[in-house]
Amino acid sequence: MAQRFRDFEVLIIDDGSPDDLEQGIVPYRDAVRVVRQENRGLAGARNRGIAESRGEFVAPLDADDLWHPDFLGEMVGALDSNPSAPFAFGDTLRIDEEDRLLPDRILNAEPRIDFAGLLSLNTVRSGSGAVFRRAAMQAAGGYDESLRERAAQGAEDWKLLVQLSARASPVHVPRLLVAYRLVAGSMSQARPAHQLRAIEAVLGDLRAGFPDAPDQLFRDARTMMIAWLLPAFLRKCDYLQALKQGARAYLMNPLWWRNSNLRLAHLAWVRSMLRPGAVQPGLFSPLADYEEDGARPFAFLNTTRGAADASAPA
Repeated sequence: MAQRFRDFEVLIIDDGSPDDLEQGIVPYRDAVRVVRQENRGLAGARNRGIAESRGEFVAPLDADDLWHPDFLGEMVGALDSNPSAPFAFGDTLRIDEEDRLLPDRILNAEPRIDFAGLLSLNTVRSGSGAVFRRAAMQAAGGYDESLRERAAQGAEDWKLLVQLSARASPVHVPRLLVAYRLVAGSMSQARPAHQLRAIEAVLGDLRAGFPDAPDQLFRDARTMMIAWLLPAFLRKCDYLQALKQGARAYLMNPLWWRNSNLRLAHLAWVRSMLRPGAVQPGLFSPLADYEEDGARPFAFLNTTRGAADASAPA
């Protein structure tokens, strides 16, 4: 509702949720359309949203993530300027349950946005970080609901992004426009073994779907995604599994260092971990401090890269 771009519809897909949805949407009841269904999981909920939507573009937003007020406007403008792009995406920062900025890798280089970049780096980084052409999503078959049937739910968004990037190059908007919430109870963090199974299933599907792609790309993708999950294994004190997966990620892929993008990402992760404290005090203040008039959108982000956004005029 804080978006400056106003030509949109809002669909809330109630995927069999036990939440008190009606109470939560009272202030917005006339501005949203609620679609209810029995629980179909991540892919099923998003596919229902695509089917029910009427616009040219589709923008999934998970319930706990945040968009900068310029997000939709920037994405629509980028897609209008790049008519062959299947989707557009902005840069993402990670936040915790208290809306504070978490240490994160910030690449000091333009990310790869081709098939190799989306596969080995997961450049978009968030299921809430992109706006898609509706026709492109439908042509690709939407989100893969079979992953849930295979007990491998959790990486459907990554799979679709990679598939779309193989058809045409997306467009990247180099602005901090998305805040991805990383919480202990989330799908990836609470059940890293399950998330790993989802990653492995998607890699297997993509390997079969793109047999001409170099094997090294898939080894690099496994290294990158396992590296993302290792902290979750460690937080659960599953040290044996962390050791095993670390060996799979690095010892079984000794050439990963030759991938300059993976090298830069790992160095950026190391830099972020060397900062004192797990959460940077003062970098992310509560959303109650957000200025409703929009004069300083995302003003609660106080980072070097975000400074320009925070001080820009409305």
